[in-house]
Amino acid sequence: MIFVTVGTHHQPFARLLDALAELDGDDLVVQYGPAAPPPGVRRAEAYMPFDRMLECFGEAEKVITHAGVGSILCATRAGQTPLVVPRRHDLGEHVDDHQVELTRALEARGSVIAVRDTGTLAEALAAAPARQAAPETVASPLSSSVRAALLGAQASSA
Repeated sequence: MIFVTVGTHHQPFARLLDALAELDGDDLVVQYGPAAPPPGVRRAEAYMPFDRMLECFGEAEKVITHAGVGSILCATRAGQTPLVVPRRHDLGEHVDDHQVELTRALEARGSVIAVRDTGTLAEALAAAPARQAAPETVASPLSSSVRAALLGAQASSA
């Protein structure tokens, strides 16, 4: 299964959804946001509960996503090297080009596979590595403090 997510941004991401026509719709699970559902895809939802999205990240062989920080983090935590199609400001897909900049930085680190031209999506997908075992996460003092603050507990001094 290939999981595709466009996130929850209010602007549709038709460029990515249209590119899915080149893929086998039976293999896809797509979270498509405020756009029309992509044709030929049997399993598609506008929005998914977060726990369902986490299941999809964990079960998928590969992940295709916009360059949303949350989506990229969830994918990498599930052992994925996500294919990332950044939303572009000049195409009306986002308010600025922060997704383009984030994709460039993460690609340079080897954390994501950038797909700038959706015409190459099928080729990039075929070359992308399958999901690996999820990396073990280690809580840092900062993440423990943030978690405690979000949960309303007092964080201990570090």
